[in-house]
Amino acid sequence: MAAYFRRVLLGAFAVIPALALSPIAIPAVAYAAAPSATAAQGFIKQSGAKLVSIINGPGSSDQKAADLRSLVNNIVAVDQIGKFVLGRYWRVATPSQRSQYMSLFHQTLAYNITTQIRAYKGVTFTVGRVSSGPEGEMVSTVVTRQDQSPAHVQWVVETVGGEPKIVDVVVEGTSLRVTERADYSSVIDDHGGQVTALLDAMKQQLSRMQAG
Repeated sequence: MAAYFRRVLLGAFAVIPALALSPIAIPAVAYAAAPSATAAQGFIKQSGAKLVSIINGPGSSDQKAADLRSLVNNIVAVDQIGKFVLGRYWRVATPSQRSQYMSLFHQTLAYNITTQIRAYKGVTFTVGRVSSGPEGEMVSTVVTRQDQSPAHVQWVVETVGGEPKIVDVVVEGTSLRVTERADYSSVIDDHGGQVTALLDAMKQQLSRMQAG
């Protein structure tokens, strides 16, 4: 099963997952129009600068991981993305299954942050043009790492709860949240539509990550 946010890290954030939360209830989300192109571009530029500062700055790996988790919580609509990724199965999942799923989604993200920090040492982040997409403003960036080809990444920014948030990442033309939704759905479909099959797969994935 593909790891959505591990591929996001590949894009530009050596990040994105946040937090081992206990039973989670998705809060009501206030939606508004997409932010202006200027606002979206400024948001991604500022977020990228903070990201690079954390990764390339001083401090222990543990401190950097904590700082990255905090940053991701502030700039990414993690719960909204998690709900999107589960797709039509969100409606059929029980309250307990939804809670387990969101907890696992957050925890997996958190471990991706922790394990990718060293790999992104020396990362640079350049912000380019902005275009309007069906889901929000799409801010183009180029992410460069040592000994790696530059990655062309678009960050989809929408207004969530009155603030700009990242709701998707498009790497080389591929929407990561759409790709991951297809991956998750295939796991459930292959097991007779049982959401528990996905939860078990996510638990196994998390166990492998925790084992190193």
